Amino acid sequence: MRKPLPPYEPFIGTLVEGDGDFRFVKYIGHGCYALVFKGYSETLKQFAAYKVIPSDNLAPGESWQIEPQKANSLENSSVVHCRQLFDWRKEKGLIVLKYDYVEGCTLFDYIKHHKDQVTVPFVKAFLLAMLELFYELQGRQIEHGDFHAGNILVTKRSQFQRNSIEEFKVTDFGTGGLTSDSKLTDDFEQLARVLAQLLICIDYQKLPPEDKYVFNILNDHFKGKHLIEKDCTRDPLARNPGKMLDRLEQIDVEYAVRQSQSESHSLLTPFDYLSCEQIGQQHSLLHALYSNKFLGISEIESANNLVVTGPRGCGKSTVFRSLSYNQRVQGKSATNQDIPQEYIGIYYHCNDLYFKFPRYVAPTSTEAIDLPLHYLTARLLLEIFDVLHQFVKSEAITASKEAEVSRILWDRLNLKRPSLPGTDSFESLISMLAKECQEIVTKYRNPTQPIKRQLHGPDSLLLICEFLQQEIPIIYGKPFFCFIDDYSMPHITEALQQNLNRLLMQRNGFCFFKMATESPVSYAASDIDGKSYVEGREFEVLNLGLTYLRENTHRKLDFLDDIFKRRFKAVPEYPVSSLTELIGDGENLSQNEIANRIATGIKTEWWGRETFSSMCSGDIHQLITLARKMVSDSGGIDKLKETNKLPKIQPSDQSKAIKTHAGDFLKSLADSGTNGEHLRQIVTSFGNVANSFVKFKHSKNEGGRPRHQASRIELREAPVFAGKAKELYDDLLRYSIFIQDPRGKSFSGQVVPRLFLRRFLIPHFNLTFSGRDSLLLGVNDFEELILTPKIFESKKLLTHDVSDNYQVAEAHQHTLDFPVQNDDEH
Repeated sequence: MRKPLPPYEPFIGTLVEGDGDFRFVKYIGHGCYALVFKGYSETLKQFAAYKVIPSDNLAPGESWQIEPQKANSLENSSVVHCRQLFDWRKEKGLIVLKYDYVEGCTLFDYIKHHKDQVTVPFVKAFLLAMLELFYELQGRQIEHGDFHAGNILVTKRSQFQRNSIEEFKVTDFGTGGLTSDSKLTDDFEQLARVLAQLLICIDYQKLPPEDKYVFNILNDHFKGKHLIEKDCTRDPLARNPGKMLDRLEQIDVEYAVRQSQSESHSLLTPFDYLSCEQIGQQHSLLHALYSNKFLGISEIESANNLVVTGPRGCGKSTVFRSLSYNQRVQGKSATNQDIPQEYIGIYYHCNDLYFKFPRYVAPTSTEAIDLPLHYLTARLLLEIFDVLHQFVKSEAITASKEAEVSRILWDRLNLKRPSLPGTDSFESLISMLAKECQEIVTKYRNPTQPIKRQLHGPDSLLLICEFLQQEIPIIYGKPFFCFIDDYSMPHITEALQQNLNRLLMQRNGFCFFKMATESPVSYAASDIDGKSYVEGREFEVLNLGLTYLRENTHRKLDFLDDIFKRRFKAVPEYPVSSLTELIGDGENLSQNEIANRIATGIKTEWWGRETFSSMCSGDIHQLITLARKMVSDSGGIDKLKETNKLPKIQPSDQSKAIKTHAGDFLKSLADSGTNGEHLRQIVTSFGNVANSFVKFKHSKNEGGRPRHQASRIELREAPVFAGKAKELYDDLLRYSIFIQDPRGKSFSGQVVPRLFLRRFLIPHFNLTFSGRDSLLLGVNDFEELILTPKIFESKKLLTHDVSDNYQVAEAHQHTLDFPVQNDDEH
């Protein structure tokens, strides 16, 4: 446990014993475990910094030496190195570490006192310097462990150098190894938080166009994705400082190229912007790329609370943003014609929650329980009032009606109404709510600070929505649809979700909540009061992965054709205008014919639009990435321009790209997290066993005895997992290695989950897209696949022909699945 620090006054003016004529000349400050002083040598005319640590605050043994050792093992110029240590434990009970002295202040103090000097170039330079440091840290397998604004120093500009700029220095490495009770924090997540603290200092509306472009990339790409994502299968830049540096260094070039293009919605290549987050606030670009043929749109626009899940890159964010009012008017002044007829869409991204309530746990104080709920209520009301303010500007709401409604809202929201001109307006309410949100976060971070007002409850937002629709004629009968994006554990912790679900699971006709979450296991269907929320009662579930698996080929192709047509059109003079031109339609082969080729060793080439469509599990970004790989591997855009033969990319090149793309995914999966390699083994063992069934087994009671073609797992009973098995099972779903249909039926009539292999992995394992057969497993066999996949594979892999009766009850298999599906359907 941390001991009290000694008073600093006795040190001032005394010699640093053992360090020549250096003296402690100034007290700089303190952390939790040490005092920090400025020292000076008259002989050397040199300053130094000294960290004085009471021995009671050191970890047992000599592990406290880790901190100076970490710093000194690094070559990066932003590191503050330790030059000497003095062991005064016997005489004074102290350890003293001597560091290079940096003239300046901490980044925390810089933000506090020089907020107006935090510019976009300043933030970009900061991120560049930190990523260069992270590149070396990763290469040497070192963690900082306590990275925050208080441990980053900003140097003063030198008056003796031309074009002098601020530099950034990092200190206090490895506090977790230095002291007795602290823990290491995640460096990348901490860098994201510091970046957020810097970006919030900048007034976006006052920025010139180039700075706005850079700001959006720093905010949407780096803070919102690259730095907080841990899974490189979802973001190739995740945990990769080298690739992040490459991306950062390309920003100026990208902007220059974009400025040279005449259309504001142009792309550099058709394969840019794989995620909605990367598009940022470029409304016209999102409008140009968004397809209204999106599968699942009717369910999303239905009047109910909805949890939307599906593989990363399936378009959840794109459709949520595209259905919001602000996106519909594309950042321009609204007119009466822009007001939707059915509902008013409000978009909110949970990155905001993540940075305001990081690693949230349920508070011990009763009065603090409603802080997150109050914050989210205020943020959603702020977004609603912003839309209403636009209605006022377009004169869809009269000034007198705005004043009348606003006067009542001040009272109903329990806000102190200022005695100023223009107070009774949505704009003034927005300003007050923004201030209140900041106060709530400050209170959350300072638990001893008293709460001065009554906090919003679960019904506050709904009552305001009801009042607005009753009082404002233009929105009468138009419910608010709150699109809550990336409401996913672990960033939005289970405790935080259970707190906010008290609001988000409320049912009424004035406000509906649509929550996008990355997988079926990243959402908590309960609240802090112990209430469980039931699908079909409080909310519906839309799994976009299942939507794409069940949809017919024609509708899937119609959507994919539209997606790629829009992207090709967005690149000036691109040599391809359709998916058909690029990859053709493919061979007219049934799945049974493909299975026979696989079984007899005839090489199968996977190519064409139908194959492309069949590989989609909703993960659109995977198909865009695959198309980019095909173009790149076959010679790039110059080769496309030279080629007159259609399709532009030859079948053999397509097939090779398809298989290597899946292989790259599995390699990235193996490198992701502690379970990554084990997850790769699970899916590989399943794929190998399923492939052996294609080779050595036929489907029973089917005319012509077609080959057994399974790309899914059918369980005989409902599984109940615990411990490691549950952790791995959840990861299989979280990474969308398998797509879960929770409402499958076992042969005894039980409702059991059915697991579909991620579709673009099917060619990699030499399976087919047939929907007829399954790999039938008991719960024990399935648990063996999860826990010990190689043992499972050794038991289940077929090496010779087996009878049609192998696996009991197979005769009923296809009737449980897609009863209208024939062999040719994908």
